[in-house]
Amino acid sequence: MNVNRRTVTLIVVVLAVVVGVYAITRWQRARETRQLLEDLRSPNHAVANRALTGLRDRTEAVSDTLIEYLDSADDNTRWRAAMLLGTVKTRASRDALIDALDDESPDVRLNAALSLGHGKARGAAERIAMLAQNPAEPLEVRMAAVEALQMLASATHVAEISSIAADRPPVPEPVEEGAEEAEDAAEAEPVEDETEELRQRAVDALARLGAAAPVRAQGTTTRSVAMKAVETLRDSVDPTLEPSAQVRQAAAYALGDLARLVTEEEVRTIATNALIDACSDEVGNVRIAAVHSLRLISPPLELVSRVNETLKDALNDDHYWVREAAREAVAGG
Repeated sequence: MNVNRRTVTLIVVVLAVVVGVYAITRWQRARETRQLLEDLRSPNHAVANRALTGLRDRTEAVSDTLIEYLDSADDNTRWRAAMLLGTVKTRASRDALIDALDDESPDVRLNAALSLGHGKARGAAERIAMLAQNPAEPLEVRMAAVEALQMLASATHVAEISSIAADRPPVPEPVEEGAEEAEDAAEAEPVEDETEELRQRAVDALARLGAAAPVRAQGTTTRSVAMKAVETLRDSVDPTLEPSAQVRQAAAYALGDLARLVTEEEVRTIATNALIDACSDEVGNVRIAAVHSLRLISPPLELVSRVNETLKDALNDDHYWVREAAREAVAGG
């Protein structure tokens, strides 16, 4: 009987210790969380960044406070809260983030769009698309909106993304050597391409959105979505239309991705022909991207011989990495 009492006593002691440790741990964590929430509002960015890191795995527990922070008078507090709410998938957080898309601070709008994308809040796609298309928005906000639409795989907004990719500065007209205009052109300052990076984001997004299963709305079909995407990418890789080599390079990679992801023969034909043409681009990086993409796709049967000829020609390209990409393609073919 004495042994049983000792055993019971030990069990009670152990349980008391476990409960006590658990309670202390919970109390310490709660106190730490309160401090992190306070630090999130700090004007000291180093302190606030540590709070951002510390709160990433506690957002569900503090979501109500973060939603309240979206009404703060401080811009920094609001955008930090918007960033953290991206991992909270409740209706309240989603609605608060959608409202934050109209915030007066560009940083808040940017982080609200990205958080809605991370949270797969498809109901916010229309509002995010408006941000992406708005020329009055800062470039960073528009790029974040395009990225959010890509994360949402919002195929019904391929038209909006296509219009962004097509909103490019004109390609300079060639000037004959010795002409009077040539001297004026040499003295003129080059036109600044303010949307180059935005167009790159747009063509990157088109490959995924063009291949995404669309939400059935307003008669949208997989074919029409993919066709719109491939037509825009074809134009974006065309040097007579797209002046930026960086955008053309991104479009060449995107054409390869789209051609691999879709089954429509017409889409794959357009993509393959555009990539073959891009192998003659004057910029080496564009040719590298085109050869790389041709290597990865399965072209329509009627274009196989043309693709093979293009890749063989690329073996003699002036650019070393174009030749290397072509060698890999021929060896793997």
